[in-house]
Amino acid sequence: MVYSNQENAHVVLPSEDLSAYKKFSDEFLASLAPETFPETQCAQTLIDTQWRLNRVRSLEEGMLAHGHGSPAGQVDYGHPEIHGALTQAAVFLEHSQAFVNLSMHEQRLYRILTAATKALDEMQSKRKAARQAALDEAVALSNLNKMLGEPNDLPTVGFVFKPEEIETESRRHRRLFEAEVAQQCGYDRKKFRQTLAAQ
Repeated sequence: MVYSNQENAHVVLPSEDLSAYKKFSDEFLASLAPETFPETQCAQTLIDTQWRLNRVRSLEEGMLAHGHGSPAGQVDYGHPEIHGALTQAAVFLEHSQAFVNLSMHEQRLYRILTAATKALDEMQSKRKAARQAALDEAVALSNLNKMLGEPNDLPTVGFVFKPEEIETESRRHRRLFEAEVAQQCGYDRKKFRQTLAAQ
């Protein structure tokens, strides 16, 4: 992925580390594994929204920490934990609208994140299902061509499969069929072999 300060000006603030964003984005993108342009765009929305959500959490922590330098943070309550709790409460009361605004912003980002996650899941599920259906068809046609002794020139509709990929999937189909027969035979080896021979 190519990065520039201009491209990411809306995502990475001047106070943030662009290299940290690059690392975050690359690792997140690799885990999402998009394969098409729409999937990549949706994945990037997820990445950028999560980056912003992380910023919101940092802002909230910073706002509370900043309170320790305010007049409320200078009051000595005689105990560190009591001091921390009361200082944070004082900051929240003094800047309650800022916290409300931050919370609303966080909720909006979370809705975007949820919608993008759902959209990416749906796109990837649809693509994988279409690919598997095409691969199953290629296996069936390949097995037919083998049986008839005809050349294995398979039509390609959207997906191109290597011969070894078709062969591997064909073996998987066979093993799944055998597993089903074995289960039906109660895992009796003799009956299993007789049933296969009769097929």
